[in-house]
This record gives sequence, C-alpha cells and structure tokens, in this order.
Amino acid sequence: MARVFRWRELLDEQRIPFIDRGANVKRGEINIKCPMCGSADPSFHLGLNLDSGFWACWRNESHRGKSPLRLIMALCHVPYWKAREIAGLSQDFVDPEGFDAIAARILGHSGILANEPKPTKQFLRLPRDFTPLTDPLGWRHTRYLSDHRGFGRWTADLADRYELGFSGEFAWRDRILIPYFIDGDLVTWTARAIGPAHIRYKDLSLDESLVPPKLTFFNYDAIIKGGSVLVLVEGPLDALKIDMFGHAVGVRAVALSTNSMTDEQIYMLGDADGQFERIVVMMDQASTLGIVDSMRLRQKLGHLANVTITPTPYGLKDAGEMSPKQALAWTDDLARNPI
Repeated sequence: MARVFRWRELLDEQRIPFIDRGANVKRGEINIKCPMCGSADPSFHLGLNLDSGFWACWRNESHRGKSPLRLIMALCHVPYWKAREIAGLSQDFVDPEGFDAIAARILGHSGILANEPKPTKQFLRLPRDFTPLTDPLGWRHTRYLSDHRGFGRWTADLADRYELGFSGEFAWRDRILIPYFIDGDLVTWTARAIGPAHIRYKDLSLDESLVPPKLTFFNYDAIIKGGSVLVLVEGPLDALKIDMFGHAVGVRAVALSTNSMTDEQIYMLGDADGQFERIVVMMDQASTLGIVDSMRLRQKLGHLANVTITPTPYGLKDAGEMSPKQALAWTDDLARNPI
C-alpha cells in the first residue's frame, strides 16, 4: 500500500472526533481520545501519524502501536476483517504488527510498502530421525495416547491426521512431537512427555522456530477450513481430543499453548470471524480460576461476534480427559446446539 495512511478520511467516515492542533499534537499528526484509556483520557491524548499510520498515547506509553488495524478494532469494536474493510485495505496489505508481518517473512507474502523487497520463503524441517507415530518403534508413544490419554482404537488415525511422531534426539526423547502448521507449512513444534517429567510440553526454541507456539495456535489451519463451532483450549492434547472427534460435525479446536492470549493470537482469531457460527472459550478447570481465565479471554475477544465461554464438560479438569464416547457426544451436542 502507499506510505500515507488516510486517518482523516477514516475518522470522518466513522464520526470519531479528532483535533489537528494543540499542546499535545505533534507536527504531521492528529489526535483522538485514547480508546485504551477510555474515560481516563479527559482530552485527546492519542496521536496518529498521518504518514506511517503509527499511533501512541501521551498518557500511557504502553498504548502505542504500528498497526492501524489494531487501533481501528479498538475504536470501532469490530473484528479484524471488518477493520481491514473500514480502512479500505486490500489483501496485499501486511499488518506491521502481529501475525501478518510474521507470515510475510515466513511464507513469502509481499511487504507493507510497495518498494519493500519480497522476503525469501523459509522452511523448517523436523529432526532428521523424526519417525511417524504409526511406526512400530513408537509403541510406547502410541500406548501413552491410547491408554493414558484415552484415544483408544482411534490412536493410529489421530497420529496420521495430525502428523504426530517421535525422535531419538536427546532433547525430544520419550516425547511425542506435535507439529504446528500455518497454511500447511511447518512453523514450529512442541513435544509432550510420555512419562513423568518436570516439563510436560517442551517447545522448539524461539530462535529455531519460524513462528513460536505462543504466537500462533496449534491446529491453526482448522480456522482456515471453517466449520460450525471453533473451541479455544489451552493445550494441544485438549485440542486433539475435541478436533479428532468433532471435525466430522464441524466442531474444530485450536490450542493457545497457555492460559493467556497474545496479540498475535487475537489477530489470527480474526480469521475465524465469518468462518464459524460460534467461538467457544474453554480453559482448564484445574481450579476455580479456569472460568476466570475463560472470562478474561472472552473480554479480549469482545470485538468478535458470537464468542461464548463454557466450563469443561462432565466435571473434568480439561478437554483432554474426555473419553472418545464423551468427546463424540459433547461435540455432536455443540454442533446441534451452539452454546
């Protein structure tokens, strides 16, 4: 896109008051009330750069960013795709913050400026001795999924569908490798211990990952494919239990890899708006904080339509504890009667 971002026209169209002169207005900028400060901003403290589209608040230095789309989402209370529409941006525009910029570097998309050189596409490879979980040598790993995680006779199908495997390398030994893909490209992985371990999930390092696990979702490509309900959970095994038994009825699941959400993940969830009838947030119920975590995430997703929260079913700690029978029944009910 062009270098100049058309803030004046956009604010006029959305009937958002602004000032172009005053003590807090820098040259080349206009100011609005900071939507992040809310009522705490008695004046017009958020400056918008008319050339770059960048923005920053004089009251709170954490209220700043390079993404005009993130600010439009906050100002207009709209999802990511609607912010793009309001801004009149084409699909070639790459958001200078968050996932779009990461995807541009990884997948070879065009940059934010017309004269920016096209990045070279990068590729990530699994360990050299990576072996699919369906190999007989992986019997201990498959037994863990089958017996301890309750996948039973569906374990082989699970391993094949989600490309699970194992490695003899010291860092990954006695762990199930769980790949993360974006548009079919491997961007990182995590490895779940199959026995007692101080660290249950061990992620590929930040330097080695194209996109670290906490800046994307496990099973992100399910968002692209769409369905009836998208379930947002904490861990990859939780997502595997729901997605494996729910995909046939349009219930898909993605995992945050934590109980909080990064800005990049919020942006990526914008891709789900319009792809699903509902987005359901379901955090682990290890304590009463589980529902609090879900409510906190629900607030972060206030710009998306039809987001609800639900406790884990059957009084279980997390979705991964469901039996196949329970998972089939729960996802079927969710598809028929979205929460």
